[in-house]
Order: sequence, then C-alpha cells, then structure tokens
Amino acid sequence: MMRAPFRLTIASALLLAAACSTPKDDVRIGIDAPDRAQFEPVAAYLDHRCGSLDCHGSSQRNLIIYGCEGLRFDPTLTPGCRRMGGVDTTDAENDRTYRSVVGLEPAVMSAVVRGKGEDVEMLSIVRKARGAESHKGGTLVVPGDAQDICLTSWLSGATDTAACATAVETP
Repeated sequence: MMRAPFRLTIASALLLAAACSTPKDDVRIGIDAPDRAQFEPVAAYLDHRCGSLDCHGSSQRNLIIYGCEGLRFDPTLTPGCRRMGGVDTTDAENDRTYRSVVGLEPAVMSAVVRGKGEDVEMLSIVRKARGAESHKGGTLVVPGDAQDICLTSWLSGATDTAACATAVETP
C-alpha cells in the first residue's frame, strides 16, 4: 500500500510533466508576412544595396542581410557572386534574410501585409531607406523609384520583378 506522501509526490510529478509537455497541436503566434516565394528578387536587391559587410551584412545588426555580395550564412563560402568567381546567394541565405526582414517589426509587418502594403511607411525598413528616419546609410531610395517599388511591391503582395532587376543594377 502506498503512503500518502509518496502518492502526493507521484501526482505532483505527473501534473508537472503534463504542464511542461507540448500539445500535439502546436499553437504558434504567427506573423502575417509577405510571400516568401516572391522574396528572391527583393533579397537580391537588398543584398546588393544594403548587404555589404560594413552595413547590414554584419551579424551585429538588428537587420541582417545574407548574400553573395556580403555576409555568407555558410562560412565556407566567401563573398562574391558567380560573376566574380564565387557562389551566388543560396536559398538558405535568402531564408535567413527573409526571416530577418519579416521579424524586424512583426506586429507592424502584420499590419502592413493585412493592409496590402497601404501603409508601408509604418515599417522602419521603408522609413530609413527613404530618409524619413535617421539611417547611418543615409537616404537610399526615392518613393516611386525602382528600388522603392521593389520593396514596397513585395510588401503589397505583388513583387515587381522588373523594378527589382533595375534596383540590382543601381550602384
């Protein structure tokens, strides 16, 4: 016959184990984010324009951009795209950049995406690029130029790949 203190200890351990277990239907708090499938041209632009090692191609920044023109996610890859004898940006690097951009201001990102990009200036990435907020890199885009359209079209749900291609060619 079990003694009462022993039964209490067993019952407490079972309750504690149940409280710490993960339910089968894992519930996550999500972010309404722009489509990852439409992000590659945007990532190419961000890597080209903002991903240098002295800017957002640094693991010390809150917005980190990975790619062939700057910080590599795979440490065995050196900076340099294929045209420079290196390896182009990998899917893993684009995934990391996507997570960095989307996770920078998750609640604001969700609001912008739900609004189909109507209020893109709510996001600091847009304000800083446009020079509406202090940015060490200064003003990088003009509202309505190819660089601005590349980013804001993705935020609205319809990436303008032609604008992104032009943006990548912008010095």
